[in-house]
Amino acid sequence: MKDASGLVRTWLYGVLNGTFTYNAVAVPVYSFPPKDAAMPYMLIAEQSTGSELDESTKDCYIAPYYVTLEIYASEEVNDASYVPVNTIADSALQLIRTRTMPTISGYNVISRIYEGGVTDRFDLGNKIVIFKSMNFKLIIEET
Repeated sequence: MKDASGLVRTWLYGVLNGTFTYNAVAVPVYSFPPKDAAMPYMLIAEQSTGSELDESTKDCYIAPYYVTLEIYASEEVNDASYVPVNTIADSALQLIRTRTMPTISGYNVISRIYEGGVTDRFDLGNKIVIFKSMNFKLIIEET
């Protein structure tokens, strides 16, 4: 079985980048954000692959691919809110769930499953960074 991780990342970037705005400002998507990246932004973060599934055969390999999307926003200390990350996350979730099954060269995506996430905040003294992660599982068959 070949590793589809890079193709999954490319597909997600194509689906998500240039799609969202918050307060009329585009929300960029990165794999590696620049040091001076303005918030909010979305990060295609951790990826992993699970064991081949029992449904695999000699001619057809099926495996789960896990992807974490992270959303970051910053607010002044007295004005912090979860609204930006929650709004962007809701839009991303809706888009990924309702999008036609992706076409990834050499692979069939059998399913996309949202597996939950985490919301947190980091106090940096002069501002608060709000963070939300979203975990997805894609079941992919090599063609």
